[in-house]
Amino acid sequence: MIRHSGIGVVLHNLLDRWAVDPPATRLMLLGDPTALARWKSPQVDLVRWTPGVYSLAAALFPPAMPHRPLAWYSPHYATCLRPGAPLVCHIQDVLHITHPTRRGTALYARLYLAALRRRASFVLTSSRHVKVQLQTLYRFRADRVLMTGLGPGFPATLGGELPPPLGLEGGKYLLAVGIFKPHKNWDFLLRRLVELGDRVPPLVAAGTGRGGSELARLAARRGYTRLTVAETLAEDHLAALFRGAAALTYPSVAEGFGLPLLEAMQVGTPVVAADRSPMKEIVGAGGWLFDPDRPESFDRALLAALQREPEHLAAAHQRAATFSWERTARVVAEALQRATA
Repeated sequence: MIRHSGIGVVLHNLLDRWAVDPPATRLMLLGDPTALARWKSPQVDLVRWTPGVYSLAAALFPPAMPHRPLAWYSPHYATCLRPGAPLVCHIQDVLHITHPTRRGTALYARLYLAALRRRASFVLTSSRHVKVQLQTLYRFRADRVLMTGLGPGFPATLGGELPPPLGLEGGKYLLAVGIFKPHKNWDFLLRRLVELGDRVPPLVAAGTGRGGSELARLAARRGYTRLTVAETLAEDHLAALFRGAAALTYPSVAEGFGLPLLEAMQVGTPVVAADRSPMKEIVGAGGWLFDPDRPESFDRALLAALQREPEHLAAAHQRAATFSWERTARVVAEALQRATA
């Protein structure tokens, strides 16, 4: 999963923290050794294991390993169910059940959660929202669901010396970040921007993956002509894009966490997010929330955010500082230690 967007960010930061403050035992990293090479050390073994993430081979057959594992950590619910060691699984979200985009994914995810409820020593969640979902909707025991939190996807200093990419001028564009899926609420955002017209800056959409062309077609159908799509950017240029935005618009109605919210708040970019969990859990008093069922509330929130009032930006920075990868790495390591006990 190291190359996947959100889970890849979690893994990169987790492994970087463990490189500075390693767990008490050796680590074996399972995956493509080329992608994992930066974390190779005398205390870290790289083990080739490259079955399809959602394949039967990944679910049932762990690789041959140089050491018998004391515990097995997975950053994704679709993990090996026969790892030969106590299992700790990080369930980032339940969107495959609540917002499926392919036939059969909801049933697949439900079966996996049922297996994890029986087999996992602990499951980890990044937000309280997902923790509550697992306990109330999927009958996970409260004492076996631990919340890790996450940190911003990139350091606050990254890209600070760079101008915004794509020839953009700082403070002259809105930013939206996310893949092109229905729960991201792109259609709502485009409709509101058409209504607001020249009262707000044009929109830059980043992190859309292969859905960038679909987003561009949707914008054309809605009559929105001020869209720039940045499908892929180097991390430092993405950080510069965040820093230069007049505001981050985050209309998504369903998430497991919402990393772009922290990334914007830590660099002083105002955040306008849907008043839904876990977004309001992450933003707190550090941004402007709107009701996706009341379009005019988005308009008011965005126009207020564009005023960039210093007290709101200070509250956002303060809020972002309460999240850290140090805490995430510590909770994961503690869960692994408890699982071996």
